[in-house]
Amino acid sequence: MSAATPAASIGQAPAPHGLTVWQPRQPMFWFALALIFPSAAITLLPLFLGGISGTGLVAATLVVGVQGLILWLVVRALPRVRRQPASLRIFALVWGMTVAVGSAMLLSALFSNGLAALGLSTFSTVISAPITEDISRLLGVLAVLTLASRARITVMDGVVYGFFVGMGFELLETLMYTLRSEDLAQTLYVGLLRSIFGFGLHALWTAVAGAALAYCMSRRQRGLGGRWWVLAPALFGPMLMHALWDSPGLFTSEVLQVAIMVASYAGSIALFIAAVRWGRRSDRECCGGTSTL
Repeated sequence: MSAATPAASIGQAPAPHGLTVWQPRQPMFWFALALIFPSAAITLLPLFLGGISGTGLVAATLVVGVQGLILWLVVRALPRVRRQPASLRIFALVWGMTVAVGSAMLLSALFSNGLAALGLSTFSTVISAPITEDISRLLGVLAVLTLASRARITVMDGVVYGFFVGMGFELLETLMYTLRSEDLAQTLYVGLLRSIFGFGLHALWTAVAGAALAYCMSRRQRGLGGRWWVLAPALFGPMLMHALWDSPGLFTSEVLQVAIMVASYAGSIALFIAAVRWGRRSDRECCGGTSTL
């Protein structure tokens, strides 16, 4: 990671003009590209090489499109002082759909094999998914914030970019599940289930961890101590919610299963709201002015 240049003093709004994802002098830019293209091949090619019906593809695209619109409206409603550059938001989305999904798939396979050797196959999803998926998404936030650090970054940058990384992950995951369906009715049914149960959780979890990462990086920009320990609870909290969400299958009681899912969803939303409030306060301290919707 190259050293970031402070873009503004306290109370002065940063000037993001000209800040784009195209940064050929930034090593992170080339490193990210080197990961995105092979990851796209790993995640996208198998979907289309297996043979997909035209109606199934249309239905899956419709489901993903509706989900993407809803998640975009959530980001648009965030009370932030300034808008993050569109190219960096798109970059975050692409990372989530390619590198985050691809690396999580590979690491999950390794984790599953290791847990099976230890006789813990039953707990494979609960243990491996929060670790592999949440960390792979957080690395995407790190990549985006590194490119964004040419200007002064705030906690809200981490919230927004984290949300987009998680959004990309969730949309690609939904596409993968819906395209596995055998007919149009099943495709729509799977899409409806994923739009009701657990919808948006990947975006919420990554936004929370991204907020803490942006906080630490913003302190480094100002020549202060990074307080990297803040990352631990901000990452562990969403991982705990993730593990909780994946755990109902371990129990036979339907009441307990529903209670666990409700607790996980409620806890995830609470963490996200706390991250947004933190980001709003950071925005005001950095930039001043009135929040924009």
